[in-house]
Amino acid sequence: MATKKKETLCFTDDPLADLPPRRHAILAAAFAVLMEQGYAGASTLEIASRAKVSKRELYAEFGSKAGILEALIATTAARMQAPLDLPRVVDRRSLADTLTRYGIRALTELSHPAVTAINRLAAAEAGGGSEIGKILDRAGREPNRLALGRLMAQAQAAGLLANGDADRMSGEFFSLLFGDLPVRLMLGVVEPPDAREIARRTKSAVDAVLRLHAA
Repeated sequence: MATKKKETLCFTDDPLADLPPRRHAILAAAFAVLMEQGYAGASTLEIASRAKVSKRELYAEFGSKAGILEALIATTAARMQAPLDLPRVVDRRSLADTLTRYGIRALTELSHPAVTAINRLAAAEAGGGSEIGKILDRAGREPNRLALGRLMAQAQAAGLLANGDADRMSGEFFSLLFGDLPVRLMLGVVEPPDAREIARRTKSAVDAVLRLHAA
């Protein structure tokens, strides 16, 4: 009988690589425990033991099991938003460049096997009283929705995009960028896109959203 392959954070690009050592150890341990035992079954004692820290240290750093998961998800969300932390867009080229940088980062981060694994876990535990779906939405989706919406609103104020609902525009950009890729990744029927495919998808999404909402 085939055994289930365990998800780990031993990828070429570790999404936690830039964190301080103790925080990295706790979140990496939390990811491993979540993948093996699910959110409901994961215990803070097991996470602390694997991270080689005390429960007191763990709670001082994150407050609760939900806080650990939220920090794990927020790390990816913060990496995605980095290209948006730039000076205000002043012309159509700078808007296209910012959207392109953001699109490439978003596709790279959200198609990472670790993120797909968390999404699978959220889907598996949905409807059973688990907090994981709400945490995923609050710490992952919502900050990125707001950040991209602010960029769209700035572009409208600068006369680079037509008037309209900035949040809807950012949602359209996400839809154009990802399509059904997240679902297909969760199902395991496709591999994460390579750099060439990420660049192609991003260019297509940027070109389309700028055409759809041209000032």
